[in-house]
Amino acid sequence: MMGTPGYQRFLAELKRRKVFRVAAVYGFVAFGVLQVADILVPALHLPESFTTGVALLAILGFPIAVVLAWAFESTPDGIKRTDVAATGEIEAIVAQPPASRWPSGMLALVGIVALAIGGWLALSSRSAADSTGAVSTSEVRGDRAAMEADPGGAVSPPRTAVAVLPFQSLTDDEESREFALGIHDDLLTQLTRIDDLRVTSRTSVMTYADSDKPAGEIARELGVGSLVEGGVRSSGGRVRVNVQLIDASTDEHLWAETYDRELTVENVFAIQGEIAVAVTEALEAELSAQEAADLAELPTSSTEAWAAYHRGRRLLHMIGDSAAEVRMLAEFQRAVDLDPEFAAAWAMLVRSQAWKIRRGFESDTMPARRSLDRLLDLAPDAPDTRLATGYYRYYGHADFDGALPEFQAYRSQRPGDGVGWQAEGWVLRRVGRWEESTVAQRHGVELDPLNSDGLWNLAINYRRLRQYAEASRYFQAAAELSPDNTGLQIQWMQSELLGAGDMESARRIAAEVRGLSPSDAGPAATFWVAAFERDYEAGVAAIRGHEPGEWTGFPAAGDYGIGGPPSLLRALVARMEGNDAESSAWADSLVVEARTEVESRPIPEGGDRFAVAAIARSLLALGLALRGESGDREEALRTADESVRLYGMHRDDVDGNSVESLRMWTLIVAGENKRALDVIGEFLSRPANLGPGDLKLNPLYDSLRGDPRFEELLARAEALVEN
Repeated sequence: MMGTPGYQRFLAELKRRKVFRVAAVYGFVAFGVLQVADILVPALHLPESFTTGVALLAILGFPIAVVLAWAFESTPDGIKRTDVAATGEIEAIVAQPPASRWPSGMLALVGIVALAIGGWLALSSRSAADSTGAVSTSEVRGDRAAMEADPGGAVSPPRTAVAVLPFQSLTDDEESREFALGIHDDLLTQLTRIDDLRVTSRTSVMTYADSDKPAGEIARELGVGSLVEGGVRSSGGRVRVNVQLIDASTDEHLWAETYDRELTVENVFAIQGEIAVAVTEALEAELSAQEAADLAELPTSSTEAWAAYHRGRRLLHMIGDSAAEVRMLAEFQRAVDLDPEFAAAWAMLVRSQAWKIRRGFESDTMPARRSLDRLLDLAPDAPDTRLATGYYRYYGHADFDGALPEFQAYRSQRPGDGVGWQAEGWVLRRVGRWEESTVAQRHGVELDPLNSDGLWNLAINYRRLRQYAEASRYFQAAAELSPDNTGLQIQWMQSELLGAGDMESARRIAAEVRGLSPSDAGPAATFWVAAFERDYEAGVAAIRGHEPGEWTGFPAAGDYGIGGPPSLLRALVARMEGNDAESSAWADSLVVEARTEVESRPIPEGGDRFAVAAIARSLLALGLALRGESGDREEALRTADESVRLYGMHRDDVDGNSVESLRMWTLIVAGENKRALDVIGEFLSRPANLGPGDLKLNPLYDSLRGDPRFEELLARAEALVEN
């Protein structure tokens, strides 16, 4: 047996040490565990990364198991190192007939294959899940050419993907129209409670109010397999609701019914619940006992409270308009005054009060806290309560870690509601989890594909990840839906400037902003395009007429380099031109204005995490640096550092970017080039609003040009961009 080939002796050694047996058992067990994990993830609403983690652990654990099997053996005395083979032991194994030697090796091979297949299925399914919901501009209304050119490129959506089109009012008066809108809103809410349905959100379906498009075309644009249509007539103390369910692919009526009852709140909610159950059954979706119980709930017994609640909800899309926000809060307050037991109205009141704090119009958190306490007393475990609690922590206290589990709980309870996915995505990016945020927001866009806010928020994520081409596609899609949205247009312009430095696109967008908002953001947008082109005369002309003290948009929420008072822009453009005396003169005005802002925006108790207070201090620091006086320089650097400590990217990866960007400018103006280059390097090591277009074109970096380290950072920025 001395002539036994080496590979046979090695295989015999593997069998002797039971390595084959361990490999086979490990492979089969790992395959089973991965299949169970794949089932439990959706069932228990676990994060999709759970299966990925299990798969990676299983794959990485295999070589460890094999090494341990080789090195150790189990004996009656416990685990010990495997002894060297006795004389003739290996030869005896080799001498066995193939029928005795092969099974263990074949089982080990099958086990390895099972592990490989299980790991591949788990990882590929998660990859597919991550890509679910991605929407390009060809998948929103107004740009269907790409999808029509490749009709086989998309899988037809299932019937359980449903859109509830706005119900028509069959009575021609404003009260009846509002009543029809309220029934439509409630039915949408009812259907989102059903886990087996995927329901398109209100914002997207409302774009089809009064539309004469065929049902099939609407369904294709929304990416759904079925549509609910209806009409409402309320008169003479009675309500009549006609409703039908249509298969979008065949235009077949799957179900239709007419409800004619006395007009009472109880009957209205009963009709909505019956419609939701009938739609679910017609689509052959599963309705759990808990979901059925939820559909039977009576939210309020007050018709007036119900109407006020829905008037407030219809103002949600106008968030950002101060007057609309005041009316919205008043409607929700009226609803709870009329019915103190109306939990859904309390939830919306909490959200509105917290948003007022977030916007910097209110520093007292107690009214929102009292509203939340009342809500927790009424419905401690309700989905709306989890959502409201999340908004209270997010908007009211910038407590992102506390808000995240609340939004995730809401999303798990109502996975068909895009609001939960979007809110989760917004908080995830605040804590720097940009990739996860992007996946969550894509799910939100899938459920609400014609919601421009969802689209341009997703575009902001791609911009921060320096995927500028993808960001531009989503910005364009959003702009087609909301061409009058100034904030959207400015964010899009920033993306063009910061990314590839596409001046032509930025110039076109700035012109549109100027036409939309000649007295607010328009001049600032035009100023920055002109500054990047080094046309300083045009930049000054854009903002001339805006007196010092008139703010052209407070630079919060990541609006790096766009907002700020005219005195800031005039001081900066003079600095760019090399006119230090004029820059210092305008900086005097900026310092006065910024000190006023700082005094009016004290750090709230326990609220050193509010961006507006830190940004006011950042602007003061930049103004002091631009004045150029020796005594101001130290105060400028000290104030800039204080601002970052208060609210840098370590506290909030979105608004903290604005604070740290303003400090970077302060360092450059103060001549602290080494520190400024350090900050640029830090920005390039993470998602941030700093890209190659900015570094190449912005005149503020001229004092750094020629420095080998700056040129190295510029090359690094260009390499980061995904084409």
